Amino acid sequence: MDIRQLAYFVAIAEEESFSKAAKSLHVSQPSLSNAIMKLEKETELVLFERNTRGLHLTEAGELFYRRAVKLLQNFDHMKIELDEMKTVGNGTIAIGLIESSKFWLFKVIKEFKKIYPNVHFQFKEVLGHQKVIEALINCNVHFTITNQPINNEEIKLIPIYHEPFILAVNKQDFLAARENVSLKEIKNRDLIISTTGFQTRSDILTAFEKENIQPNIFFEIERLETACRIVEEGLGVTILPESYLKYAHSPNTVGIPIDSPYLSRTVYLATLKDRTLTPAVHHLLSNIHLFINENENINKE
Repeated sequence: MDIRQLAYFVAIAEEESFSKAAKSLHVSQPSLSNAIMKLEKETELVLFERNTRGLHLTEAGELFYRRAVKLLQNFDHMKIELDEMKTVGNGTIAIGLIESSKFWLFKVIKEFKKIYPNVHFQFKEVLGHQKVIEALINCNVHFTITNQPINNEEIKLIPIYHEPFILAVNKQDFLAARENVSLKEIKNRDLIISTTGFQTRSDILTAFEKENIQPNIFFEIERLETACRIVEEGLGVTILPESYLKYAHSPNTVGIPIDSPYLSRTVYLATLKDRTLTPAVHHLLSNIHLFINENENINKE
């Protein structure tokens, strides 16, 4: 049994077809058939059920598939980690971001570059729950900064700061002079909110639900920057993480604290548990923790 056989098996299982798998792998169909015959002979198990309804995994095949996928992932991770070991002090660090983290992360990186001037960076907006998991498991990023409360046995999640949400209104809005507002006071306002799948949307709607209030969702957006632009034009109000509005430089927008015990969020650092990170990545993670601790709260200067 070797890596090639495992890759062939997984491709056939996922395509549910020898011909489709052969095409995707760029090998001949007889080669695939022979590889699976050898695999079944070696394991002394029937892995595929072949009948008029098509090709399906047997119970043994299901177990073998789960283990094979994990082995192939580990093999890919090993190759990536070995390649990264060749680039000590160099190479590239890939980071998954949420939109608000850009206001403080680059301050950390500025200091980091004094120690590792030759390290390059890739910044990727990784915003959905499943996208964060996939980015880490597929080694597309070394770590993510996320507000997703991920519960996955393969991922290590460390909280780094907690912050409230605030209401953002146009400076000409009648609420702009208020010291605070309640959710009840804005239930009939045209609300700008993230689209389905974003944790920010879930946090906000959960707060409304807990207070038995139905919000008037008028605009749905994918970027907080868009929400701020809509508020700037006086077309609605939005609820944002406090740190985002603090650094967003929206001159026509005013932030107002919301009187609700439910409107806050935690931001995390997420890494893949079994991935060996380079010294440079560990140094950067330490710098992030140090920066957050020294600032006590990310919303302070």
